Amino acid sequence: MAAKPTHIVDASALIAYFKGEEGHDKFADLLLDERNILAMHTVNLCEVYYNYLRSDGLEKAEEAWARANEILRILNKIDGQFMKRVGRWKVNHNLPLGDAFAASTAEENACPLITTDHNDFRGVEEAAALQIVWLR
Repeated sequence: MAAKPTHIVDASALIAYFKGEEGHDKFADLLLDERNILAMHTVNLCEVYYNYLRSDGLEKAEEAWARANEILRILNKIDGQFMKRVGRWKVNHNLPLGDAFAASTAEENACPLITTDHNDFRGVEEAAALQIVWLR
């Protein structure tokens, strides 16, 4: 059985890394540390894909998808208990659905969530509901 992830990556963090935005160097450092296993739920990878598709076109969206699959472990868990947890994150912390998947995945794996999304995850951190690694 593969080792559990050490960090869960939110779509905003991966986009910041790929686009060289503020915080991309912190993400790169996490990737370079061989002790780390960075993972992302496939729903969040879909967010990255459609973000690129909308702003940069199909070719860049496909490149982002392929690159994400090279550097991250992509998780696909969607069973009843997991989906109920996603629903609780959405309601209890007023998260958008994609962010609720990221939070649920971090909770499931008992590891920090990497993000740039202060608007949605500030309250989660303040409630001490998850450990957040801010890229910026």
